[in-house]
Amino acid sequence: MADEWNELRGKLEGLEERPTEALAYVREHAQAGDPNSVLATLDDFAVNHGFLINVGPVKGKILEAEVAAAGAEARILELGCYCAYSAILMAKGLEGSGHLTSIESSEISTSAATGILEVAGLTHRVDVVHGTSSDVIPTLEGSFDFVFLDHWKDLYEPDLRAIESAGLLHEGSVVFADNVGPLFGADQYLGYVRSCGHYENRSLQSTVEYTELEDAVEISTYRGA
Repeated sequence: MADEWNELRGKLEGLEERPTEALAYVREHAQAGDPNSVLATLDDFAVNHGFLINVGPVKGKILEAEVAAAGAEARILELGCYCAYSAILMAKGLEGSGHLTSIESSEISTSAATGILEVAGLTHRVDVVHGTSSDVIPTLEGSFDFVFLDHWKDLYEPDLRAIESAGLLHEGSVVFADNVGPLFGADQYLGYVRSCGHYENRSLQSTVEYTELEDAVEISTYRGA
């Protein structure tokens, strides 16, 4: 486990400025207006230029299938936009009233994600809200069909509780939590979501984005309070 953590930690060096670099790369290499081209360009950047902590293509297939099951007009909430990879993955299949709201605490990531969404042609489908999850969640209205958690792992459990308290879930809403494998310390979240009685849960094994390191996702369907 220590060797695996050291391998991952090495990849995280220089991560703070990575979204700005990814934006420049997307603008230079991706086909404007083509979400799949933007995703492929981000994958290319992550593998060949600088590691990215987005969901990646392997777990991305799981995420895309779950969002498709929620329906083309789903209302989606994302916590952690980063470089807009997952936002693009989820929003590219939306139609009609389908819309995604993404909360991002980093000003650098907010700016880069907005620019990358512009290249993908999806700004009409995605609102990137700059702010902390604790500040933004209480301001949201209505309910969401799908929630994607991919920010600080120690915030997963308190933020899910805040989402519940704000009435942002309805029976059948799906909560998809990335990076709940052994390297990420998500035991508090998993303990809550599996024992609180509000969810039916599925755990799917996978790998950390762009690596062979062990990871998992937790997919939880809300039963109601």
